[in-house]
This record gives sequence, C-alpha cells and structure tokens, in this order.
Amino acid sequence: MWGVNMGKIYMDGYDFFFWNYEGQTKMKHEVLEEYIDKWIKIVGCYHKLNYFDCFGGCGAYKDNDKVYYGSPIRVAKAVQKNQQNLYRKVNIVIIEKEEENIENLKKVFEYNQITIKPYFIQGDFDEEINKIFDATNGNLAPTFFFIDPFGFKINYDTLKRIMTVPKSEIFLNFMYTRINEFLGAEKIEKTIDKLFGCDDWKKIINERSNNREQDIVSLYRRQLKRISKFVYYYRISFPNRDRTYYYLFHLTNHQKGCVVMKSSFAKYNYGKVEYMGPKHGYLSLFDQEDIKLYEIKQYLLNKYSNTKISFYDIIEENIDEVPYLESDIRSALKELRKEGKVEVKHITSKTENSIQDKDLIIFS
Repeated sequence: MWGVNMGKIYMDGYDFFFWNYEGQTKMKHEVLEEYIDKWIKIVGCYHKLNYFDCFGGCGAYKDNDKVYYGSPIRVAKAVQKNQQNLYRKVNIVIIEKEEENIENLKKVFEYNQITIKPYFIQGDFDEEINKIFDATNGNLAPTFFFIDPFGFKINYDTLKRIMTVPKSEIFLNFMYTRINEFLGAEKIEKTIDKLFGCDDWKKIINERSNNREQDIVSLYRRQLKRISKFVYYYRISFPNRDRTYYYLFHLTNHQKGCVVMKSSFAKYNYGKVEYMGPKHGYLSLFDQEDIKLYEIKQYLLNKYSNTKISFYDIIEENIDEVPYLESDIRSALKELRKEGKVEVKHITSKTENSIQDKDLIIFS
C-alpha cells in the first residue's frame, strides 16, 4: 500500500517518504553515479576527495512499484564500494534547505546501511558554500560539486570561486525552461545578472533572434569557459516531446574529465550526448553510427588538412566543442588510416591497430 501527501509518497515498510521519479532525473542520477565511480578511482588514487551534493532533496524516489535512491545515496554507495582500494578519505557534504528533507535523507542512509557518515548542512547552497570558502580560504581537497536546483538562483561568482580549487569539478543543472520564461522580467534582473555574471543576456532579448535558445546557452557557456578549461553541456528534453527542459553543464580543468563524462552520458543515452526521452532510443543504431563516423571523418579532414598533430592534442582541442566521444574520434581516425587519408606514427601505442595519446597523426 502507498499514499501521496503534498508530492510526498508513503509506502508500507519504509519510515521515509519518496518523490516521483521522472525519466530524465533517473538518467541524470545514473550518469552521475557512473562518473563519480570513475572520478573516485582516478583522482582518489592521489588525493583525499570531497563530494558536495548542493541540493540534496529527499533521497528516495518511486517509479511505478520500484524504489530508487537519489544522488547522495548513489554517490555514498560508490564511495563505499571504492574506499577499501583507495586508502584515502572521501568526505560527503549534503546541503539542503528544507529540514524535512534532511531528516528524510538521514532515514534513507540508515535504511541502506551506509557506513559512511555524510555531513548535513541545512541552509541555502550559495550562502553555505561561501561560508565554507571564507572559513578555509578555499584550501580544499579536490571536490566534485553537484548543483541541481529547482530554480535558477545560482551565482556565477560562486561557481568562479569553486573552480579555483585545484582538480575540482562542477555538474550543474541550467534550468533553461524557467530561465527563458523569466528572462527580461524587471523584478529579477539582478538575479539573472548574477546567474550569467554579466548583463549581456539583455542583448539577446533586444535582438529578438530566431536562435534565442542557442544564444542563451552559448552565452552561459562562454561565461563558464572563463573559469573552466573544459565546459560541455548536455541537452535534456521533456520525456514526451522534443522540447528542451534543461541543460546539464560539466566544468572540469582536465580533458580526461570531459572525456569520461561524455562517455558516461552516452552509456545511458543510446550513444548520444543528449537526452531525447525513451521513444527516441530505438532508431537504427547502426545507421546512426555510420552517419556519425562520416561526419567526424569530414570534420577532421577539413580541420587538420596537411597537419601533424598528436592524438592527445586532437582530443584536447575538440572534446568540449563537438558532440563526439573520444572513442568516436579514435574510430574515425582508424578508418581514415585504412582509406590512406592519414598516417599514424606510433609513439605510445604498442600495437599496429591502436591509437594512443602521444601517437602522431599525419593528415594528407
């Protein structure tokens, strides 16, 4: 038996409540869990780590009769799974404004028998993060910030401050639908200025461009590129219609982070780096791959004609600029080699067929 009260779902056998689990939220959590597992293994080999879940939510979800758990629990389980091999501490900090949600989260952690004890902070994300930075002067271990608000009260200056922490990353929900709805409303001009870190968004309104969505997203990315070397965004559609719901932005200062996040996202989205809903996943994957491979080959040939460049540098220059995975680019280069359009000078690869970071790609 189960019941619903003000958006909260109650089920027999559980002393905590659930929220309804939307498809795009489930996918987002799966991608996060996939990425964090790899982030812990890679960065955690050398450093103590912090994970900040900046809008913790209630921690539990229900989809039909199935029970799922939110980002704080998924990440805690990933940490717990990896910690024996790390020999380094991973701190989990959960910021949540509503006391009711924090109490619910504590019950969910206890129910799942998670031994890692997170730090719970009740309060506004922006205020609490800046308090921590003021107290520590920003001297933090590498930290992953998952920022997934219901609205768009996110300050650019706070993101800028976060990215000063070495080896830190941000996975951010840019709530496009709400932002587009309120863009230009006089009462919240200062809020929008703080979001973008500038007032250039006003030009988009005045120009009345047919490409308003792309202009808004491109402006935000340009601003984020000022504070992070690699910035890639993932379009999330409404489940049942081809219309943008929001964008997920990933900020990292190392190309490996961008490479791994894109592959993590593609794993749960039929090889794509956008979420189109379940109905869009059943097109011929073979046809998609053929088209994509052709596009990448043409892109590389046009960009690098008569050029010598390492595979690492190709990825460095393109990974957050194009909708292709590192594995896609490698496959395209292998085909171009077969076609005699590129030559591969092996530096680090040990087999004739492989292409690795330092290998030199010579374009005709």
